[in-house]
This record gives sequence, structure tokens and C-alpha cells, in this order.
Amino acid sequence: MKIDTLRFGTIEVDESRVITMKGCILGFNHLQRYIILIQDKKTPLCWLQSLEDGAVAFVVIDPHMVKPDYRPEINKVHWEFLGISREEDLCLLSIVTIRREPFGVTANLRAPLVINMDQRLGRQVVLEDADYPVRYDISSTEEKVEITTVASL
Repeated sequence: MKIDTLRFGTIEVDESRVITMKGCILGFNHLQRYIILIQDKKTPLCWLQSLEDGAVAFVVIDPHMVKPDYRPEINKVHWEFLGISREEDLCLLSIVTIRREPFGVTANLRAPLVINMDQRLGRQVVLEDADYPVRYDISSTEEKVEITTVASL
């Protein structure tokens, strides 16, 4: 299927790659279908593009890329809700916020996107663990994430 997007123009989307959110991304209750787009394989950042609103796309990252010891406790209720039975089917993504003034790049570790990659189902889960912030400064990580290409996204 073809979709019109603000950032990428008209793109062809493979239906088998569509992720359906069973529970909304906070603030985007009306949007449920997304696709992950990789614009530049040289950066760990990718896009979670809405299929229902071409103007909505989130920059996302594997949270382990910015915090290698990231081990959120995802309640089994969420696993069951998404039909996750094997850990290898679980994918975690963090929404990235890029601020211009002052420049800063943060990842939301408190509310990861939990995705069953086998069944292509996901939801945003707000963790109870206060050790994981909503705005985790990517530039403060020991293993610096290359963010110089962010401006070209």
C-alpha cells in the first residue's frame, strides 16, 4: 500500500511490516497503525511513522543503544496483552526528543514502546521504576551515540 508522509513523501509500505498499537502512544489516542522506517543505517535512530496521519512520525531508538544496562521490568500483563510468549519476540523502543534551543537529545526510558515483533502488536508502557527518566540525556551516556546525522533526518 502507498501512504503520503510529511517527511518522506509518498512511500510504499509492506502490509506485513505494519505494527498495530493495542493501546495508544500517549497523546496520540486516535492513531494505531505504524511502520518502522530506517532512513540512515549509519545512525541508531529510526522513525515510527503513522499510517493514519502522514504528518506524525516519532524518532525512536533501541534504549539499549543509549543505556546498555537498561532492564525495565515489563509486567507480565503487558506480555499477555500483546501475545508475547518468547523474549526474542519482544522489541523495546524509546521515543527520542530533539530540542533545538538549547540543543539536546533525550530518550524516554520511562515509557518504552513494547512491541511483539512476531505478531506486530505494540503498546506504550509507563514503567513504575523511577530510575528510568522521561528525558534521559543521550549525550550523557558512556557510549556516545553518534547524533551528528540527526539534523539531516
